Amino acid sequence: MDDTQLNRLLTPHDKWAESPELLDAMLERVATRAAEQHARPPRRRRSARIAATVCAVLGVGVLATAAAVYVAPNFTPDAVIPISYVTDEGNAVECTYSLAVTSWDGTNVTEVKEWISSHDWTGIGQRGYDLGEKKPTNRGDADVDSDLTQEDLDQVTVSTGIVTAVVEEIPGELLDGVGIGTSGTSTCTWVRH
Repeated sequence: MDDTQLNRLLTPHDKWAESPELLDAMLERVATRAAEQHARPPRRRRSARIAATVCAVLGVGVLATAAAVYVAPNFTPDAVIPISYVTDEGNAVECTYSLAVTSWDGTNVTEVKEWISSHDWTGIGQRGYDLGEKKPTNRGDADVDSDLTQEDLDQVTVSTGIVTAVVEEIPGELLDGVGIGTSGTSTCTWVRH
């Protein structure tokens, strides 16, 4: 995703910086939907997964950016996770993923913050890359926006795999709460090949 596409996604949401109430309402809606999704049985339809993945990745980026503007001028991670993987074409990639745990309703998140800061994240990049490669997103797939380039979708494939691997690495009971969430930022360019 290039700067122009990112700006296009963020432009309608600039009002969040001026309206904390709107951001609070959006974050509450996201938390409620996450709780509902967690309670539902898993779906088997690939097209729904692709649409949800693309929306989730783009939505998380928008919400994380808006939250960073609203919550603090500087994002303060609880852990900076080294990401390294080798692509299917043999290219070695190294970058970092900064992860923070937040509570929207005052829930104590000290235990999960301590867990992620002391956890050995070795190998998470390759596991995430491999996870993304199991479910790649490609042009022409059902529910994929035709305005997105294959390069955009390659980035979605890798970023979704790595972010999913990072979040799934955290014990579920530590994130088990409607008001608990994660946010992140990365130096990664999400190289797929």
